Amino acid sequence: MRYALLFVWIGCLCGTAQAQQLLVKNVTVIDGETGIRPRKASILIGNGIIQKIYTKAPRHIGNATVIDGEGKFLAPGMMDAHVHLATVVDEDIRKARLQTDSIMGNMVRHGITTVRDMAGNAPYLAACRDDVRSGKTMGPDIFFAAQFAGPGYFDLIRRSGRDGDLGNSAWYRALMSGMNVATAIQSAKAAGVTGIKIYADLDAALIREITEEAHKAGLKAWSHAAVFPCKPAAVAAAGVNSMSHANDFAFQQLPGDTLEIGKAWQALYRKEFQLDTLAQIPLLRQMALQNIFLDPTVFHAENNKMHSAAIVTRLAHALGVQIVAGTDWIYPNTGAIPLLQEMLLLQQKCGLSAAAVIQAATLNGARACGLSDRGAVRKGMRADLLLLSADPLQDLNVLFQPVQVFIKGKPAL
Repeated sequence: MRYALLFVWIGCLCGTAQAQQLLVKNVTVIDGETGIRPRKASILIGNGIIQKIYTKAPRHIGNATVIDGEGKFLAPGMMDAHVHLATVVDEDIRKARLQTDSIMGNMVRHGITTVRDMAGNAPYLAACRDDVRSGKTMGPDIFFAAQFAGPGYFDLIRRSGRDGDLGNSAWYRALMSGMNVATAIQSAKAAGVTGIKIYADLDAALIREITEEAHKAGLKAWSHAAVFPCKPAAVAAAGVNSMSHANDFAFQQLPGDTLEIGKAWQALYRKEFQLDTLAQIPLLRQMALQNIFLDPTVFHAENNKMHSAAIVTRLAHALGVQIVAGTDWIYPNTGAIPLLQEMLLLQQKCGLSAAAVIQAATLNGARACGLSDRGAVRKGMRADLLLLSADPLQDLNVLFQPVQVFIKGKPAL
């Protein structure tokens, strides 16, 4: 069916060189926001965006190519909001790009049309992003972060064998009190980042200063939940836009105003450790009040025996914190996609409905990046869409087996 639809599209284009629009008729729309119920509609796409949504299918629209969506479903393209495509880049750039391009192609084939890369080599990521946007490479649209941490963190990374300009580049920046944070932020912005990833070895005052300067520069502040020696409450109090890794919230219950990283992790991995949800409730309520997104990475946590992540995520969702689907996991060139596992865990272990899980992987990811042009099926939004053979609200697996993927209204498969 996928190829039949594609041949119809190509045939129409060949027969009508002027064709600029696409009409998906009589399809059931899954909007991307839980409050909007599925509805039968016809979607007109032109110039890469959704031009109009008809409740009653029009008989004819100029030179529009028509796809019959009867019995099918249309959903927003998905977003993995926590990936790492360029943490370590092979010295052979051509070889590295072949690998990355293959991974990105696999993402698109499985319905992922946008990613948030949470720290990597900025020039490399910018080149990948530009090639995708120009049509040279098939891949998801890429938004990426610069990683800010204290000098002690980068020293630790060097001792583990990593070399290069760690801590001295615009995208891997070592900061300490007294340094010019605003200048560092501007350098990161010039490198093309959308947000600053606040990572480790920073005190509460510096976390707040990074957050404030990022916002002044029009960038997002994305943070680990625990930025040692700071606890999660200090991160939330700084007013960041999103916090990653739900398991890190367990550090909030450990004694002391600040934590030593080694001892803190030892405490969490002791057999007798039990998550105290009463210690999490005030923090999660603060996040909900401040509209701070939670990027829980439950799949990553479960694979590392960090079972507090699912409990914290369930509680956060119940308290009104907006959940963002991200994996922080290695993506393959072919086959299984980690985002599916994250979404199934959000549904099965964290109490999210299928509709809420879809919102976590579409609209919430876009909002966490400050994007208002995607993540839902609405007039004026980018036509990053998935045509599906069955209802994803009944089975999330369907999202990863699209009949067709459209990126800016064009078939990507």
